[in-house]
Amino acid sequence: MELTEHQKALFDAMTKSQQKFALGIVEGLTQIDAYRKAGGKAKKEENAHASASEIYRNPKVRAFVDEMNKVAISDAVMSRQEALERLSVMGRASLHEMVEFSEAECGTDDNGNPIIQAGWRFKNSALQSAGALSAISELTAGKRGISIKLHDPKAAIKQLADLQGWEPPKESKLTITATKPLSELFEDDNA
Repeated sequence: MELTEHQKALFDAMTKSQQKFALGIVEGLTQIDAYRKAGGKAKKEENAHASASEIYRNPKVRAFVDEMNKVAISDAVMSRQEALERLSVMGRASLHEMVEFSEAECGTDDNGNPIIQAGWRFKNSALQSAGALSAISELTAGKRGISIKLHDPKAAIKQLADLQGWEPPKESKLTITATKPLSELFEDDNA
């Protein structure tokens, strides 16, 4: 894990045991497990819990843990730009870009006519982009062979249009029930 300058400053402001405790929390340990990993000496469970809780409430520890959690959350959540890029790839995806189709003669029938076997295979997977492969919504094997289903490119394009605001404004109808005549609601400019 590479720390930013701000995170390094927060980390360096803590004692060694606070650093170990905070790293344990960031790694997903419970407070008590982080306390023990940091070398906590309490033997009784309630004392360990109280000590761990006290360390966790320390402003320096809290600042570091909160900063690291912010980064983890922002890394986990897809940005708008990532969503637009992913939808663009799905909208442009073509089965022919991912799959090679072929026919092979595998013999003759009783009348001497050639028997043609149709087939397909994924193109070299090293050349496939992760985005293109994410356009596949289903890959199933059945008695008729393997079938591939892509996400609907029109739906991806529609969703892109919605996110980008390309759709024209929607018409809305509004019904007003007036309890007073309109002339009483609005002042007359001529008066």
